[in-house]
Amino acid sequence: MSILKVAKLGNPILRKVAAPVTPADCQDPNFQNFLEDMVETMRKLDGVGLAAPQVFESKQIVVIEANANPRYPAAPDLSLLILLNPTFTYLSEEKVEGWEGCLSVENLRGKVIRSARVGLKAFNRDMQPVEMEAEGFLAIVLQHEIDHLNGKVYLDRMKDFSTLTHLAEFERYWVRDPAEVGSP
Repeated sequence: MSILKVAKLGNPILRKVAAPVTPADCQDPNFQNFLEDMVETMRKLDGVGLAAPQVFESKQIVVIEANANPRYPAAPDLSLLILLNPTFTYLSEEKVEGWEGCLSVENLRGKVIRSARVGLKAFNRDMQPVEMEAEGFLAIVLQHEIDHLNGKVYLDRMKDFSTLTHLAEFERYWVRDPAEVGSP
């Protein structure tokens, strides 16, 4: 396994709509190794999610896994999800506002409004269908990562840029409770 290089804000790959994964892709051992490299990269960089465009592969792939780590000390435990061609639907009119950060937008956090509950349709790494409903932290992470597949970053979803803050200042001035650091 290897740690992949992460594309940073400004790289055109982050603004492209990613191509769907095909069943033939899943049969390729190199593709399966790439999925493992994505998971390893996410873990090594203390992320809670990673989309393929962030590691220079314009394919509809998202990996998600969470537990408390230095970037997200209050993250809940989420088992590993490898999602191919994911789409979500909003299941709630209710919105939640939370702090988000991104491995492609280093050292910044900002408040983003997201749907509180979503439905997900995707495929696993063997192209078997996956359907689920998610709320709270997982719903936010899904929306954040699927945005990457559509050429969006969390900055595009911010309504108020007065909350955009450097990570060192975020911890100094904005976080009163470690549980607040719970979004992607």
